[in-house]
Formats: sequence, C-alpha cells, structure tokens
Amino acid sequence: KMVVMMDVYNERSKGKIIRTVANFHGVTTITMDSKDGKLTVIGDFDSSKILTKLKRRWINADMATFGPYDPKKEAAAVEKKRIKERERERLLEASRGNYCLCGPTTQHQICVCNQEPYHQGCIIS
Repeated sequence: KMVVMMDVYNERSKGKIIRTVANFHGVTTITMDSKDGKLTVIGDFDSSKILTKLKRRWINADMATFGPYDPKKEAAAVEKKRIKERERERLLEASRGNYCLCGPTTQHQICVCNQEPYHQGCIIS
C-alpha cells in the first residue's frame, strides 16, 4: 500500500492521475480523495516507478507512506472514521438546536403580580 499526497483541483486531473497509475503492472486498487489530496494505491507494484511517473506530470507529488496492506487494520480504520463522522453529525444537529445534549431544561415558575398599592413587585422563582 502506498499513499501519495498531491494537489488535485478538479475531476479531470483526478481522472488523469488514476489512468496514469492504472497502467502499471501489479496495481489492484486505486482510490483518490481529492478533498485531502490523497492517492492510495494497493497491490504488488514498484513504488519508485509510480512515484517517478507521477512526479514527471505533477511536480508536487510526494510519498506519504508505504508499507504492507492489512485488510483487517484498514477495516478498523474505516469503522473508526465512521464513528467519528457520526459523532460530528450528532454534534452538528445539537448545535442547530434540534435537541439538547445536556438533558431536560429546568422550568421556571412565574408568579402573578398583585395589584395592591403596597406591593414591591413580582417574585420569580
């Protein structure tokens, strides 16, 4: 598994990058996250050849990580990412005021003011 960091500005350049890497022998899976600028290549391939080819066309391509691919570890990372995303969504909903995270709100009782001439005012408890 190899992760390459690079700047991708549009879908056209993303397609060019994926087509360039797909031509190499031994590549089984290619994923591109254009928001983060991550290109992930999985398979049995020569990483130096892929990186050299990418650097020719995209100067800012830099290898972030390279190592063996472990599907169990990858599944755990995806699940952890899903949990974080759900928590973030829950917090966003709470901040919009749809529901309260802190429990029920306290209710205040308001006493009606008397109209007596010597009365000092209303009492709110």
